[in-house]
Amino acid sequence: MNPYDASTRPGSHLVAETLAIPDVSTLSAPHPPGAPLEQAATRAMEAAQELDAWHAHVTDEAQEALSLLEPLGRGELGGARVSYALLRSAVPKLGDLLAQQDRAYDQLLKSLSAYQRLLPRAGAAEPSAAVTPDKSQLAPTLRSTSPPEPQPSRIQLSALEEIRRGRVRLKERVVRSGIRVATEPGSRRIALSTFLAMQEAGWVDCDTSATLHFGQRISLTERGEEAFRAACATELRLTAALHRGARDTSPPPPATSPPPLPGTKPRRSR
Repeated sequence: MNPYDASTRPGSHLVAETLAIPDVSTLSAPHPPGAPLEQAATRAMEAAQELDAWHAHVTDEAQEALSLLEPLGRGELGGARVSYALLRSAVPKLGDLLAQQDRAYDQLLKSLSAYQRLLPRAGAAEPSAAVTPDKSQLAPTLRSTSPPEPQPSRIQLSALEEIRRGRVRLKERVVRSGIRVATEPGSRRIALSTFLAMQEAGWVDCDTSATLHFGQRISLTERGEEAFRAACATELRLTAALHRGARDTSPPPPATSPPPLPGTKPRRSR
């Protein structure tokens, strides 16, 4: 269960929700000091704290603006001129704070994605900053081989196809705090976990020049294009193999008697 309230600490809530951890402040503790993972974890923690701070500023300023509007909402127009003058300065300030909050949110997404890309795969040991293996002592076969590129699952392949059509954006949730993957009407839905997994694999990226309120367009990277084409080719080969297997297992046609030779009469059955 996420211990952070999304309405008061959205940055910490997002990190805890994405990484399934109970305490964001200990994110860097398991990693060796100075290691790439420790540095990436520290940046993610700092980005979460910065978003929480900007969110608190926005909340305070919005509450101040509401306090100015409440007397007007009750029909108390005696101090309308004073309230209006104060609102003229409060509203632009609130807009600036919201812009800063958007930038902090984007930075947190980048830091969180960078940390996820560095996480070791299952069964792999985390690299240490203090000990660096001597490449000359490694076997030639270990130096020359590299792990195979991951292949998209069928769900990810479907998501890559929608993204390739330019129909997908990353947006803020309207009802509750957080982000979602928005698709156009008639398009297949894409889960946030699917997007994050594909972003970790380096297949997709989003346009952070736009705000999450209006939506950041998600597109395929060069690596994503290659993964998409390779997965499509694999699907075609699998479909062709299934069709060949179906033809091979179909029953043979019924045997027919050969036609009679020229000049001979067919035998009559007795």
